[in-house]
Amino acid sequence: MPPSPAPSLTDRRARLLGILLIGLSTFVFGFSNVLAKWLTTEYPIGEALLIRSGFALILLLPFIRINDVIALARDNPWLHLLRMALGSIEIACFYIAVSQMQLADVSTFYLAAPILLTAISSVVLGERVGLARWMATLVGFAGVLIALRPSSGALSAPALVGLLGSTLYAIFLAVTRRLRGAPNTMLVMLQLVALMVCGLVTVPFAWTAPSWGGLGLMMVVGAIGVIGYFCVNRALQLAPASVVAPFQYLSIVWSIALGYLAFGDVPMLPTLVGAIIIMAAGGFILALERRGDG
Repeated sequence: MPPSPAPSLTDRRARLLGILLIGLSTFVFGFSNVLAKWLTTEYPIGEALLIRSGFALILLLPFIRINDVIALARDNPWLHLLRMALGSIEIACFYIAVSQMQLADVSTFYLAAPILLTAISSVVLGERVGLARWMATLVGFAGVLIALRPSSGALSAPALVGLLGSTLYAIFLAVTRRLRGAPNTMLVMLQLVALMVCGLVTVPFAWTAPSWGGLGLMMVVGAIGVIGYFCVNRALQLAPASVVAPFQYLSIVWSIALGYLAFGDVPMLPTLVGAIIIMAAGGFILALERRGDG
């Protein structure tokens, strides 16, 4: 079979913009997680999800067009419902796992998602994934393992839940890429609706009356989350999933930097070594895209 043609200049620019947006999303979500860390110590997780997602949806309402809603109900409705379900179940898996395991372990499982997404994009989406990008993706994951040093709880039931969540997240991103023709506003709206439903289910079981400060912080996290969702969705609309997937490893780099700035967490040497490897792998893929070898 003849090799796939090299991407055009326009395609390369779109891919580079997609990489930039996915990198920006890792910073946005990293900053959001710093704020959310305090929220989860003061309020039930479901309550925080409900309030921040509801506020974010209010911010989004002026940009929602009725014609887009009608088109959404007509075009690929089941695929959109699947994406919403995947997003909700994936979040549930994450919190179940993290409630019983170290965050570093669960984070390691979730950062396996780029490798799963690369495989899915090759097999299901029919995207061209060259050997160089495969190798860079694997090297990036090796950097994650070095940085996070997962403990011996790898075969426990919560770990399996975490792995399930990581798999569902990769499929969620692949479905987002499949729905790249849908308006970004609609994709974000459905994500927020799914998160609201997820949080609403927990309200009868756990609710703490929020203070004005807590309520305001939840709203800030919701507003920041909208930016992150837009970045991820737009990145997957512009670039193949296999191109942007490895750059999600940057989340661990932001976790190191923001953890130090916000909480004074001093990273250990393995963490710094892993971060350097991750950045090197991402830089290699970026160089491939700039040369048009993607």
